[in-house]
Amino acid sequence: MKNLKLKKPLDVTTTDLSGSVFLAGPCPRSNYHEDWRFEAYQILEELGFKGTVITPTNDQYMEMRKTYGDNMLAKQTEWERKMMHMCSALVFWVPRCEKWPAFTTNIEFGEWYKKHGVYFGFPKDATRMEYLTIKFSEQKKSCYNDLRTMLRDVVNDLQSSKHKKWFTGDTHFGQERTLQFSCRPFVDVVEMDLTMISNWNKNVRPNDIVYHAGDFADYSDMEYLRNLLEQLNFRELHWVFGNYDRKFQKEIKEIVENFNTTHDGDRKIIIYDQVQSNNCVVKLDDKEFMVIHEPYDFPVPHAETYLYGHIHGRSFAKRNGFDLGTDYHQFTPISEEQVLWFKNAMQYWDENVYIDRVLVK
Repeated sequence: MKNLKLKKPLDVTTTDLSGSVFLAGPCPRSNYHEDWRFEAYQILEELGFKGTVITPTNDQYMEMRKTYGDNMLAKQTEWERKMMHMCSALVFWVPRCEKWPAFTTNIEFGEWYKKHGVYFGFPKDATRMEYLTIKFSEQKKSCYNDLRTMLRDVVNDLQSSKHKKWFTGDTHFGQERTLQFSCRPFVDVVEMDLTMISNWNKNVRPNDIVYHAGDFADYSDMEYLRNLLEQLNFRELHWVFGNYDRKFQKEIKEIVENFNTTHDGDRKIIIYDQVQSNNCVVKLDDKEFMVIHEPYDFPVPHAETYLYGHIHGRSFAKRNGFDLGTDYHQFTPISEEQVLWFKNAMQYWDENVYIDRVLVK
């Protein structure tokens, strides 16, 4: 593991997670040198994987119990929960046998198998894998029986250079007010943020381009924003300032400038503000779109279609555009194909669809 970046249990540093892989599956309780993950590390190195590998195997568990006592299991469980959400690919390899019954893996698999960015496989001699195979296949996903083949596909996916475009807005990471006022379906801000980070990272690849329609985060803790930008996948982030962002534009611009300098062109953030006529225009399939925050009714068109935020999914369609806000799109960025699908669908909508329709007496 000369060149592999490895993150082990209870490593609380959450930066450098863009393009990371979590190796889920049974962990040895003893004889840690028998862990199947050593083979996975070697394969990933041979494949030229450049991201971080996250392992739940904790060969220091008993030693750490001396410090954390009965809270050790809860700490390990919470760490695994966070890392499973933050990673870009969640890889289940399940060599189930009498020595490795994989009871915990069954529960984790049940929580994740329907989601995007999840891989699943097991060696042909693994026992009692029929039910997991059926459930995974129901999602039109393919199971693997070869660890190298599965990891090859993971690396090819994460290191793809297609530069696909994604769109979102009004994430409000870390903001309790948005959780409450927008009635978001999460028990707390931690669950809200982890869900949005997971949905972002398991769809957006590290070389992709993201357009954000504003109100990115809560700004009471700028260090949280700084870490968040390092955790999220993107090669370019085109960030259109929202009304919350504009209140802290000086502080945000300092963080963005530092981010761009640190990454030296490998990753970059570009800021726009429609109030200052600094417009974000993007072309998809020869169609012109402008990403904005507030959904104004522009008297003079600056683009063919406006992609806006601000309204948190309360009314999706206007005659000149539609809502990008994460509340409307299941807290997940939408792809350029989805944007074009909505654009095409607009021609078939009747008068009752639009929130700015003219009422005829």
